[in-house]
Amino acid sequence: MIVESILVSSASGQQNLTGFPSGGSVQSIYFLLIFLAIIVTLRIYRGINGRIYSTARVLRVPVIYVFLTLITVIGVGTFEPILVATLALIPAGFLLGYRFATKVTFFNRNNTVYYKRSPAVLIIWLISFIIRLVLEITIPPTVTIDFIVDLILCSTTGIFIGEALNVVRMRKSYSGKDNGQLFQDDNINTNL
Repeated sequence: MIVESILVSSASGQQNLTGFPSGGSVQSIYFLLIFLAIIVTLRIYRGINGRIYSTARVLRVPVIYVFLTLITVIGVGTFEPILVATLALIPAGFLLGYRFATKVTFFNRNNTVYYKRSPAVLIIWLISFIIRLVLEITIPPTVTIDFIVDLILCSTTGIFIGEALNVVRMRKSYSGKDNGQLFQDDNINTNL
């Protein structure tokens, strides 16, 4: 009941604001929350249990985040220099992502390389995602709120870039041996 009252007041307060549905329908907000919950659940599941390694897949997430970050920060229709300045946090996020990605693990399952993401990066992403979501849904947009959201988005983008580059680097040095099993994948020469 508390969640519904927050959503109703949030939706009614955002009816006439740019970028929000004019109907302020609670059903559309519920649909959005369910969709986002599915995405978060899948990302956490894959992060914990591992997923098949593919260089293209590893690099796809940072590319999507860079694209979305640029659209959000620069292409929002109003040019606010302070919001564009948040792009400077991408390199700082990169250093964090590169540092924490050393906890990525690789393993062999059915002659295929899998990898598990760094728990620290997964937790940072989850916390930043939830904070961004709460700010964007519950508080009407202002330059301050947009600035905070953009700070989080740019930092997360840098973290994903750093993590991806470190994962690709670490994969090249992964020997391909788990429990005495050898495998081939991704056309990477493991010098076995």
